Amino acid sequence: MSADIPKILHQTWRSADLPPQFARWRRTWLDLHPDWEHRFYDDDDIHRIVANRAAHLVPVFAALPHPIARIDLFRYLIVALDGGLYADMDMEAYRPSDNLLAGASAVLSVEAKIGQRYQAQLGYKQPWQIANCIFAAAPGHPLLAAMIERVARTAAAPPTRDADVEDIAGPRALTRLLYELPATQRGALRVLPQIHWMAPWEYPRIGPLARLIHARHATSGTWRSAAEAKRPWRERLTARNRLPNPFSDDGPVLA
Repeated sequence: MSADIPKILHQTWRSADLPPQFARWRRTWLDLHPDWEHRFYDDDDIHRIVANRAAHLVPVFAALPHPIARIDLFRYLIVALDGGLYADMDMEAYRPSDNLLAGASAVLSVEAKIGQRYQAQLGYKQPWQIANCIFAAAPGHPLLAAMIERVARTAAAPPTRDADVEDIAGPRALTRLLYELPATQRGALRVLPQIHWMAPWEYPRIGPLARLIHARHATSGTWRSAAEAKRPWRERLTARNRLPNPFSDDGPVLA
């Protein structure tokens, strides 16, 4: 494993024809990280890279029951292969992220602090869900190797609803892995407080707090089914517990 996270930004979309809003969000990353290498992958690129560089995962990709699970697996794979920072196309950059990566071999972010009932329901050891819409790592980081192995083991598990997809390769799977991963496989891993990359979209970006916000997630949810997308926003918000104090430095304690 390399000790440093290279300045490479990885992003994916179905095709090179981005919707205007997504193109604008991507432009914020390019403008704020001019000395980075910016890589974009459409569906054809993803299939080609998996076939050429990780042929052993081709059956896993074929077995995954939902397209977003295949994209989730690809994001872990490409960062494991080449290192760098992955960001969903609906992540908007506000400040450069260079200083957040310095001195770390992997960087994750708190997505949300959750309540005790939801924590028990999800089986988390601590009340913090970790985001997989944005993360960074050095090439060959063991966290990503372990995540790819976990996805491969659960690839054929059929989801019954959208939320179940998150248990296969999404943030729930990543969160559980982080809590289970031995210290010997973590390296110089850093977990950022929510404010830096995952500040709730509804919170104002004003005053001295602005300097803490490097990016935010629009959570466009383009992968969700029509039925899930129509759920009342208050119900979805409550289920995700997305409005804790985002300015707290609290986060998971890794033994």
